[in-house]
This record gives sequence, C-alpha cells and structure tokens, in this order.
Amino acid sequence: MRGVLDTSIVIEIFDRGDISLLEDIMSRYSVLYIPWIVLYEYLYGHKYLGKNIIDRKKAVEKLGKIIGVTQDIILKAIEIDIDLRRKGMTIPFSDILIAAITIVFNAELVTLDKKHYTRIPKLKIYLPIPHK
Repeated sequence: MRGVLDTSIVIEIFDRGDISLLEDIMSRYSVLYIPWIVLYEYLYGHKYLGKNIIDRKKAVEKLGKIIGVTQDIILKAIEIDIDLRRKGMTIPFSDILIAAITIVFNAELVTLDKKHYTRIPKLKIYLPIPHK
C-alpha cells in the first residue's frame, strides 16, 4: 500500500520524536510519498525560526520519495479546488495539492488533521493516533 504524508505527520515524527508513529506508518505502507509542499512547509517553519534546515531536509528525503508537480497533479488539483469552491468550501491550496498527489498516486493520505481533507471525495485517509 502507498502512503502520502502530510505536514502534521512529518512534524510529529521529526519534531516531537514519535518513533512509535513512525514504526506504525513504516509497517503499514510499502511506499511513502512526501509532497514537495510538505517538505517546503516543514523546512520553512524551521528556517523562519533560524534553525539549520539541511539535516532536516536530508532526514525527510530519507523517509520517502519527494513528489513534485506533474500535469496530472495540476489537473486533479484544479478539479478538487473548483469542486470545493462551487460548494462554498475552500481549503488551503497546500492541502489541495497534497490531496491531488494522494489521489493521482492512488495512495492513502496519512494525516493528523482531517478537518479539510474529509471534504474531498475519493480521498483515502488514514488518521493514526500519536503515541506521545
């Protein structure tokens, strides 16, 4: 099974040191994907606080394959964004991209923040319980 990690999971694993959560995710998925926007959000927060981000970047890259934007992802993101907007439900663009990547890769989104994602049809979501 394929898993796509969102920023909340990356923070829980690397900043809060939730090794049990990491083990749970690693045993559940044969492949892990990390959207480029997740890497960006994670590193931005640390850089903003004046922290070195090089080692953090390498650690995240070891956790899973970083996924950039493709034409299929752009088309899916547009579809999701317009569908939600027509229903009067807007969510952050980063969440739209993460959802689009998850759907295009026929994967399951691993997140601690279901608030926005549950509005997106056909998005498979796994909500693990943090262990710390």
